[in-house]
Amino acid sequence: MRRIERNISLVKWIYITQGLVFIGPVFMLYFGSRGLELSQILMLQFIFSASSMVLEFPSGYISDKLGRKRTLVVAYGSLVLAVYLFLKGVSFNTFALAEFAFALGYSLISGTLSSLLFESLRVFGKECDYSKVFGAIVHKQLLAIAFAGIVGGFIAKFISLDATVVATLFAFLASFVLSLFLKEPSVVNARGIKEDIKDFKLVLSNKELISITIFVALIFAFNQVSFWYYQPYFKAIDVDLAYFGLLFASFQIVASIGFKYANAIMQRFSKEQIFIMVSVATLISYVGMWWFFSYAGLVFIYLQQLVRGLFTILSSEYAHKFASNELRATTISFMSLAKKLLFAGNLYLFAQISKGVGMEHIYLIMAGVLAILLVLFFVLKRVF
Repeated sequence: MRRIERNISLVKWIYITQGLVFIGPVFMLYFGSRGLELSQILMLQFIFSASSMVLEFPSGYISDKLGRKRTLVVAYGSLVLAVYLFLKGVSFNTFALAEFAFALGYSLISGTLSSLLFESLRVFGKECDYSKVFGAIVHKQLLAIAFAGIVGGFIAKFISLDATVVATLFAFLASFVLSLFLKEPSVVNARGIKEDIKDFKLVLSNKELISITIFVALIFAFNQVSFWYYQPYFKAIDVDLAYFGLLFASFQIVASIGFKYANAIMQRFSKEQIFIMVSVATLISYVGMWWFFSYAGLVFIYLQQLVRGLFTILSSEYAHKFASNELRATTISFMSLAKKLLFAGNLYLFAQISKGVGMEHIYLIMAGVLAILLVLFFVLKRVF
């Protein structure tokens, strides 16, 4: 029992060390320093995204069958290998292999680490505290990401780009070592595949879970596309390049506040009320960025970050609530896959829109498209 209780502290530190990606703010420059052209760098991101989507769903099932601890050990071992290949890589093929290793590691972690936390709390009858504990942990992780972003920029400037990769490698090694001390909190699913398929069909027939998945995927897809427009938006309103890293670090800090207080909001408001608040806040943020196309528009990005923190906890809370014990990670991976698929489609749509529209109008169009989809969602949700 004591080792299970220790899981909670270990999970916290794993999330924190996993967030110390010092190469994050300069990874484009790092690839360039290794002789890669922009088209090759974009192709590497495509390899990562495509691999993530392919691996997302089976990785959850592997976690349910292999066990949480074993899956996480393999996952963090894969991340360590990926960063090592980044450090030693001199060819496109080596970097492509590293991106696949990253995709494998993050896919295995998706659903597994949060499932281990939930199941560890359940051992002590404290699963009702999950959103509070998880929110506090991710709050600390986002602060770590912000810290790594700022420090990574200084390391790159005053030491070298390679040093940011070395620092990231040590952080991921720490995550790997910590995963070795985890204790399996529940019995590994030893059922046959026919029983698992039958159980998962019951999950898919849960209208409440499906509606949550659609809503979360919708907000996630638009917020992620919005993220890719941040830098062009900064450039369009003449933000000095020196402030890019500080701005992104501050976004993580604000998002961490959303994570930290998500549980209190969920206790005070109903799920439907939170859906409406998230929808209105997201639409206001896009319209505000369009209307105040200047430094004042940056304020509305912080509103998006607060929303990100809130709905991430919301989706995780309900995923664990409706998932079966035997297929918990599989269910969470299903939700994650839905988010990634909708994001990919949304990214393609706005890539086409961007060809004929200036940056000053992108966020207005984004608000209009999202408003239409949200109206459809709430109407259909009420009907069904």
